[in-house]
Amino acid sequence: MREPLRFLTVLAVLMGGLLGLKTLSIANGAAEWWDAQGSAMAAQASQEAEDGDADSDAPIMPAEHSEPVQLEAEPSALEVSAAFAERIASGVRTAEEERVIYRLRERSSELDARERQLETREALMLAMEQRVDTKIVELDALRTQIESLSGELSEREDADMAVIVSWYSAMEPGDASDRIATLDMETQLQIASRMSQRTFGAILAEMDTGSAAALTERMASRSNLPETVAELEARIAEGG
Repeated sequence: MREPLRFLTVLAVLMGGLLGLKTLSIANGAAEWWDAQGSAMAAQASQEAEDGDADSDAPIMPAEHSEPVQLEAEPSALEVSAAFAERIASGVRTAEEERVIYRLRERSSELDARERQLETREALMLAMEQRVDTKIVELDALRTQIESLSGELSEREDADMAVIVSWYSAMEPGDASDRIATLDMETQLQIASRMSQRTFGAILAEMDTGSAAALTERMASRSNLPETVAELEARIAEGG
């Protein structure tokens, strides 16, 4: 009886030792598992923190634009002009374009009117210039004609005056003095200037003192320059 009890006691001790070892093994395994789980969770938390920092630095994009979008190239000036001309030709215009086109048309009409005015003015100036040129030609011809007639009249006057001088030269000094004294002063001067000094001296001696003095003073003043414009005009009108 004692032997079976000892055996059972030993067996119980052995089973208790085995159970303790098993419990210890299980405890060690659990600790290792918890260590492993803790390291994994720490690593995961660290990775999530890093991802969160990276996401906060990056610009927030909508889901549909998460991928990079390639920008289209801007159209050239020729393409814009061609497109604008095509749109204008088709009659499709914006309100601003309509205002611009209206202003351009108004400005074009103003420039056309200004051009017509300038053309009309230029035509009038050309016509006036032609009339002036024609008038100048006519005046030149008239001046030539007047100069020719003046020369002819002067020659005729000289010839006539020579005949008159010959008449008075052939008279007696007394008769010639009476008749010359009745003439105007200009005619007396012309006769005196064309007659010989001896002949006219005898005629002047037969004149009365007043007529002789007036003729002498006028003859002497012919060589003096006029002092006023009125005197010059009067002398030109008298021919002296």
